[in-house]
Amino acid sequence: KDIGFAGLKDKKAVTKQYISIYRANKSAVERLKLDRIELEYVGNGENRINLGNLIYNKFKIVVRNLNKRNKLTNKLFKNYFDKQRFGINNNNHLIGKHIVKKEFREACKVLNLDVVNNDYINALRNLNKRKLRLYISAYQSYIFNKVLKNLDFKCNKLPILGFITEFKSNKIKRLYETVIRDEGIRKEDFIIKQMPELSAEGSERNAYEKAIDFKYEYKDDEMFNGKYKAILEFKLNPGAYATYFVKSLFS
Repeated sequence: KDIGFAGLKDKKAVTKQYISIYRANKSAVERLKLDRIELEYVGNGENRINLGNLIYNKFKIVVRNLNKRNKLTNKLFKNYFDKQRFGINNNNHLIGKHIVKKEFREACKVLNLDVVNNDYINALRNLNKRKLRLYISAYQSYIFNKVLKNLDFKCNKLPILGFITEFKSNKIKRLYETVIRDEGIRKEDFIIKQMPELSAEGSERNAYEKAIDFKYEYKDDEMFNGKYKAILEFKLNPGAYATYFVKSLFS
């Protein structure tokens, strides 16, 4: 609880970020030994680092096994949530949907939870609160993706659906109404009285993104004989997925 950080990082990657540790001194930090983690003391600050305190994420990605050295163009791409948002079993959003629809029994079944005396809510509450909120967020992301897929006009932002969501245009409202009807929910369903800590007001997300300071170079791929690799370097706004940007480059 004394460690603050601005965002989650990919599990299978070499990553670096600033963190804050409450009342930690330099010698304590330098003595700390953690598996696969290196800490470097950079100084003191007055405020804790919190989720969302990001200006951008910076990436260096190698794309391998390429047949050609095609020109890569940095262009706008649809700002989808990518598959890692939905978990290794691709069902985080389904769990979230069950909770939003108050189908707590079904949520426990998908999660394979031990339930005592049919107390499904308590069984869910035994899970980490952050994980539970992730399921709700995954369902919001799923709805966002469905709307974005059908978006055929330019707009700056789309809602992340929640119980106080207001639509800024009739076109966007109609898109959401179609998805909401197909999902069998209302935006008010994101008020979860049985578990108010999971209720979701909603927010907004850019419908389109574009990489910042994009550059690339091709080299021979030492892992694949006769092939090329592209070394990509770029920045993205918080929440944008590098995987989708890379797909846009090579599609």
